[in-house]
Amino acid sequence: MTSTWKLDTLWRYGRAVSDRLSFEMSEYDSYLKVVAEWEAEFARNRTRHGERIHCRKGCCDCCSQLFQVTEIEAAYISRGIKQLPESRQMELKKRAQEYQRQREKLLESQSIPDTWGTLPPPGLRLPCPALQDGACSIYEHRPLICRKYGIPLYNPHKPDRIFACELNFQPGEEIQDEQLVQIQTELFNHWAEVQGDYNTRGGIRDPKPLTVARAILEDFETYLPDDKDAQ
Repeated sequence: MTSTWKLDTLWRYGRAVSDRLSFEMSEYDSYLKVVAEWEAEFARNRTRHGERIHCRKGCCDCCSQLFQVTEIEAAYISRGIKQLPESRQMELKKRAQEYQRQREKLLESQSIPDTWGTLPPPGLRLPCPALQDGACSIYEHRPLICRKYGIPLYNPHKPDRIFACELNFQPGEEIQDEQLVQIQTELFNHWAEVQGDYNTRGGIRDPKPLTVARAILEDFETYLPDDKDAQ
C-alpha cells in the first residue's frame, strides 16, 4: 500500500510529523513542514525498499562527507545547541573548532573552491563535529541532507539521474518507483519556496560557506527575518 501513496497522503503524514517537531517556534514553521515531508518520504522509501535501506544508528559513512547548509538550517542547529547543557555545548564547540581547522587544511591541500553546490571529490572526508559514537548528537536539529540521504533522490535540475547511497544501491542499478519523481519534485519546489520566502522577507545571506560546525560555533538565529515582516 505504501508504494502507491499519493502526494496528498504524504502531506497529511508530514503534517502530523511537523506537529510533533514544531516546539511552538513559529519562525520555523515553514522549515519544519519541509522536514516533516522529507521524513515521510524517507519512511515511504524504507517501506518500499525494505532491507536494502541500511540506514540506522552506527551507519555513519555519509557523516564524513563535506557539505554545506543554508541559513535556515544553520539557525535551527544554533537553536538546538542553545538547548543543550553547557558542558555539552562546550564539548561540541571544541570539536567544531577543530573541524573548521581540519576542513580548511583539507580543502586548501586539494586546491578546491569551497562554494555552495560544489561537492568535493571522493577522498575528501572529515567526520562531522556532531558525530559521536556512531550517532548524531544533534539528531532532532540535523539539516535536510542528513534527513534524506540514503534513499533514492531526484533533483529536477538534474533530471537524467537518480542519486542514492552506494551502501544501499549500486551505481547503475535500476530503481522501480512510479511515485518518486512526482513526490520529490514537489518537495524540491516546496523547499525552494521556503528559501525564496526567506530571501524576500530580508533574511541575512552569509557570504562564507555555512557548515554544521559554524552553526555550532555561531548564533545564526539572528539571521532570521522578524515574523511580523510576513504580516
